[in-house]
Amino acid sequence: MQFPDVSHRRPRFVLSRGLASFFFAVLCGALVSPAAFASDVTVASPVNGTHVANPIWVRAHNIGCEGVPPSAFGYSIDGSATVVRGETPYDIDVAHQAVAAGRHIIHFKSWTARGACPVVNTQFTVGSGSAPPPSPPTAGGIAANAKSSGDLSAKEPWNQIHDGGTPGTSKGSTVFPATTPVYDDARKFYMTYTNRGGERWYRFVAGDSKATHFVLDTYVFLPNPSQVMNLELDINQSMANGETVLLATQCAGINGVRRWEAAYTAGKLDHWWASGPPCDPTTWKANVWHHIQIGMHRNSSGVVTHDWVTFDGTYHAWGYTHLAAHFLGWAPGTINTQVQVEGSNKTSGSATIFLHKLTIYRW
Repeated sequence: MQFPDVSHRRPRFVLSRGLASFFFAVLCGALVSPAAFASDVTVASPVNGTHVANPIWVRAHNIGCEGVPPSAFGYSIDGSATVVRGETPYDIDVAHQAVAAGRHIIHFKSWTARGACPVVNTQFTVGSGSAPPPSPPTAGGIAANAKSSGDLSAKEPWNQIHDGGTPGTSKGSTVFPATTPVYDDARKFYMTYTNRGGERWYRFVAGDSKATHFVLDTYVFLPNPSQVMNLELDINQSMANGETVLLATQCAGINGVRRWEAAYTAGKLDHWWASGPPCDPTTWKANVWHHIQIGMHRNSSGVVTHDWVTFDGTYHAWGYTHLAAHFLGWAPGTINTQVQVEGSNKTSGSATIFLHKLTIYRW
C-alpha cells in the first residue's frame, strides 16, 4: 500500500437520469402486477427496528430482481396508496419525510420490464421530538448532516499506478461507462499482472480537514472472483496539521487471512491488521452486484476506528482502533479515495472489477 500524489482539481458533477420509465410502468399496469421475482433492495435509512426522529431520512438502493434492471422504484408508508418516486429507478434519497410519532412500516416497491418485484419492508419507530439523528449514527447509518461525494465512479479523472507494496508487476486501465449485465453506468477497472502484482486506482474527492466520520458505499461486480486475491477500498484525509489519516480497508484472501483488514501505522510504515469480519473475494459469487458499506471515524490525533462493515445487507460490528496517520506531504484538507486489486496467480493473469455508485459520506 503506497500513496501517490493526488490531483486537486475539483470533480465534475453528473446529473441523474429521468424517471419516464416510472410513468410507463404505471400506464402498463406494472404497479398492480403480482410479485414474481426475488428483489434486491438495500435499505440504508431508516434501519429496520430502530428509533428515529421526525422528519426521517428515507434512503435505499435497488438493482431490480432476478438479474433484470429496474424500470421504476418508489415507496409508500403504512397503508397509504401514495407511492413516492425515487430520484432514479435505482435510488431513493428523501432527506425530510414527515412522519407522525409512533410505529411505522415503509414499503419499498420496485418494477422491471417483467413486472413487479417483491416488496421490501422496513419497520421503525418515530419519537415525539424533532431532533436530528445522533452523531455518530446508529449501526449502519449515515448522519443527516453528512456531505456526499456523489457518484465517484462516474467522475473523472481516475489515475492508476502499480502498487510497489505488492510483488510482481501490473498494468491497469479504467473506463466509464462500461456495460455489465445490470448497469450501463459502471466503471470498469482492468489489469494484467505477474506474480500476484497489484494495481491501484485513485482520485481526488474533496478538500475538508474537519470531517471526522466517513462511510464508503459502493457496489462491486466481479466477473471472475478467482483472479482477485485482495480488494482494497480506501479513504485518505490530510488533517489540518498535515498528517494524512489512512481510513483504509481491504477484503483479504491472502495467505489464509480471509478477513476484512484495517490499516494502521507504526514506525512511519503502513501495516494491515486482520481484525474484521470474515471476507475473501475469491469466494464471492461471480457476475453479481455485491453491496459494500464501511463506516469509520478518527480523532484529532489520527487514531482511526473501523466501526462496522455491511456486505450484501448483513451488518457486522467491527470496532478496531489504532493509530493510522503519518506525514506524506499532502496539502491539508485533501481527501482522496483509492481502489486496489491484487491478482491471485503466482505466475500471471488478468483481473476485472466493476464499481457502481462509489460514494463517500463525511461529517
